[in-house]
Amino acid sequence: MAWFVCIAGWIWVAKMPDVYQSSARVYVDTDTMLGPLMKGLAVDTNIFRQVDIMQRTLLSRPNLEKVARMTDLDLKVEGAPDMEQLLNRLQAKISIKTQGANLFTVSHTSADPDLAKRVVQALLTIFVESNLGASRKDMDQARRFIDEQIRNYEEQLSASEDRVAQFKRDNMDELPGKEGDYYARMEGARKTLATTMAQLEEAQIKRDNLKKQLDEVPQFYELTDANAAGGLGSNGPESNLQLRALEIQQTIDQLLLRYTDNHPDVVAARRLLKSINEKLDAEDNAAADAMAASGPPDGGPANDGAPKVKTANPVYQQIKLALVDVEATVAILKKRVAQNKEQIKQYEASARLVIGKETELARLNRDYSILKKNYEEMLGRREAAKIAQDLETKANKIQFRVIDPPKVPVKPSGPNRLLLLSAVLIGGLGAGAAFAFVLSQIDDSIPSTARLKETFTLPVLGAVSAIISIADRRRRVFELSSFALISLGLVGAYGGLLAVELFAVVDRV
Repeated sequence: MAWFVCIAGWIWVAKMPDVYQSSARVYVDTDTMLGPLMKGLAVDTNIFRQVDIMQRTLLSRPNLEKVARMTDLDLKVEGAPDMEQLLNRLQAKISIKTQGANLFTVSHTSADPDLAKRVVQALLTIFVESNLGASRKDMDQARRFIDEQIRNYEEQLSASEDRVAQFKRDNMDELPGKEGDYYARMEGARKTLATTMAQLEEAQIKRDNLKKQLDEVPQFYELTDANAAGGLGSNGPESNLQLRALEIQQTIDQLLLRYTDNHPDVVAARRLLKSINEKLDAEDNAAADAMAASGPPDGGPANDGAPKVKTANPVYQQIKLALVDVEATVAILKKRVAQNKEQIKQYEASARLVIGKETELARLNRDYSILKKNYEEMLGRREAAKIAQDLETKANKIQFRVIDPPKVPVKPSGPNRLLLLSAVLIGGLGAGAAFAFVLSQIDDSIPSTARLKETFTLPVLGAVSAIISIADRRRRVFELSSFALISLGLVGAYGGLLAVELFAVVDRV
């Protein structure tokens, strides 16, 4: 049984065709100087992800069909089922392994060594062209999309600008001007009103003070004829005290135009004027007593004194002129206050309309700003995409270096006949042992008294030893010798096959 299994297995191993494996190693160089230099200027594509995707999709059906066409394997295909089987065989015999982040190994196993090499070369071509072609195709699609978006944003911007311009023309009176928006203008009007009212209140206080002073200051001075004869006549007072009193009164009037009655300078000036008036009254009383003692001239009556002369008071005239000026200022300020109030009423009356117009204008400007921002971003992205496309097509951002190019294999890579011959021998021996075990199981003889006791319930009285004759001994020796020779022959045949296979391997090397 072992011989039968081993011979059948060794014949099968001997008839197995030799297979050849062609492989190539590719290094993807992404560490170029252009990467750091163009960072932030061009679109940064994930190179490693792109290469990983291409590696995983290299054995897709479209790529396998390209390999079949490039190696002329499709010429032997007669229909869709044959093509499907061909693609399945190609996919099963192609291996792609990653050695690190940037190193790839592509291999193919075939009975034809030249075909194995051509398949690997076709896979390398597809791998390189697919990476570059896919990247450039993506760039073209991205640029076309960005150009289309830019045209759309240009149309939207133009329409938005027209809407804003038309809205401003239709609502020119209600919209804010150069001086600020509506709220700033209304707040400015209110501040102007407050300032004007404060000025009006101040002018009214000045007017009231001037009226009060005008009531207190006499319009004329009454001087005696003797005083007139004293050298000044009807044009002014007769003594230095009277001149001093007039000067102080003028000073008080000037101070009251700027300060109140309780101001220290006003109080001091009035105190000085009061002192001078008391001295004048004392002089007048002394003069009157002297004239009464001397009697009237020419024996006339005493009450026929010197004639009185009236002289215009210059202080009164100054206060009156100042009062006229202040009255004019009060009138002007009242008119301004009325105008400011009317303007504020107009602002308040049109508040809702202006707020609505400003809100609509703000919405239009916001829409325009968003469109303009997106438009400018699209312009920047288009320039970045253009630089990235030039980088892909002209600068070789990714460099594919074939470290080990595919070659036509000289020696077969399989099958491993040494291993298969050993496996067949082990299988044959196992099959022989299994066959012997089966024979022992189907043998119904009783080899021992113990087995006899187990088989029958009757007691065993004894056992008789077998008498082996010389012929039986010779037959037994012949059987053992035959088994040994057959076993040694099996092992010798295995050794001979191994030697033949080893010599064949040495010859191929």
